[in-house]
Amino acid sequence: MNNKVKTFLDDVCIHINYKAVHSDIREELTQHIHDLKDDYIKQGYDEEKALDSAILAMGNSDEIGTRLNKQHKPQTEWSLLVLTFLIAAFGCAIIYVSNNFDKQAVHFSRYLIYAIIGIGAMLGLYFFDYTKLKKHAFPVYISAMSLLIITSFIGVTVNGAKRWIAVGPFSISSASFASVLFIISFIGFLEKYRGEKALGIVKLIGLGLVSFLPIIVQPNLSVAFIMIITYAIILFKAISKNHFSGNKKIQLLSLSGLGLAGILVNVFFVLSSPYRLERIFRFLSRGQHDPKGSGWQQVMADKWLFSSKLFGRTSEIAEGSLEFTLPGLTSEYVLVNIIASFGWIVGIALILLIATFIIRLYVTTKKVKSGFGYYLSLSACTLISAQFIISILLNFSLFPLIGIDMPFVSYGGSGYIVSMALVGIILSVWRRNNLISYKVETIAPITPSKNIISFTDGKLVIDFKAWK
Repeated sequence: MNNKVKTFLDDVCIHINYKAVHSDIREELTQHIHDLKDDYIKQGYDEEKALDSAILAMGNSDEIGTRLNKQHKPQTEWSLLVLTFLIAAFGCAIIYVSNNFDKQAVHFSRYLIYAIIGIGAMLGLYFFDYTKLKKHAFPVYISAMSLLIITSFIGVTVNGAKRWIAVGPFSISSASFASVLFIISFIGFLEKYRGEKALGIVKLIGLGLVSFLPIIVQPNLSVAFIMIITYAIILFKAISKNHFSGNKKIQLLSLSGLGLAGILVNVFFVLSSPYRLERIFRFLSRGQHDPKGSGWQQVMADKWLFSSKLFGRTSEIAEGSLEFTLPGLTSEYVLVNIIASFGWIVGIALILLIATFIIRLYVTTKKVKSGFGYYLSLSACTLISAQFIISILLNFSLFPLIGIDMPFVSYGGSGYIVSMALVGIILSVWRRNNLISYKVETIAPITPSKNIISFTDGKLVIDFKAWK
């Protein structure tokens, strides 16, 4: 590289604190200088003078570097961080209160360890360059499958289900961690199959179906259900953006037809199984179909919600009665626990915080510029949002009882760590949202009398044809 060009680039980059973009900036500016130089040579300049004129036309290196430093600066979505920790504070409070519940097997000291690990995972992913995941879809997919297969051999069996792997004194839910890996790989494959029309969609559906098999075998239907929702939303969004090319209407109709077929198959299994029909009747009757048996939790959840005060611990709770009458107070029914223990005002405040958090997730995701980052952030948003919504509905007996906990609030290491990791992924995408290579930016024409680098509305405009 010519020393004059190198000196100019060094003078620009010395002002840019984020070194990861230096390479792209140097490459693009070098190309502009050479293109300018070639045009000056065509106008009759000798090579040396053409190079000097080209560098001069680029503009002031200090100004360029200062502006680029502002534009290419990692950013933090502070509102998401604040909302995350506010919601987690509710979880900390209810777990502390429930620490005295002998029937709930809650250990506040262990919860604090989960919280530290979860925050560490979030921060680690926040600083991690998510774009590195794009080229490793297959290894990530295989890692998730391997984790589930290993669990089937050496996993810990609880209540007839082999879903956990023992790690010292702790147990981790392999399906919870595998679901995140599957989603990451799914987005990687989505980028890989861009423009492949129907074939790309079929490949993705096939990979998605295969990922369900080891999770269903465990069985862990709640995780599989959340993954189905996430896969479906990602595919519908990708098709609507014409990600695969081809006829969008036919693709959307075909995917809708496939979804309808899946629903009909599930309806058939429910209708053909007395046990599943029993669960439907129980849900529709709010537990009254079998109030002293399988409907007990729904009946008791309604009882405690009805007897809860506007603020403060309900007077209906005798010492120890809450923990003995409603299983799952720190997991599925943690919202009922919060309302019964602290009052409806606190419960409603938590629901409003969650609603604000979900809205903020999607507002942030909508602004993501990178295609891979957008779909990765959208999938993380969907995983978290679906769990929140289902958990709230379940606590008010508006959704069938399934093993879905409330993110950041329910007791459990795997769920807490995974939820924090998902927030970390979203923050990582947002952190690099402005760190976009010049190669994907639009170059706008300006008049020959101006420098080929200008700044409009806080954005850098580079036009290497400005001298023409």
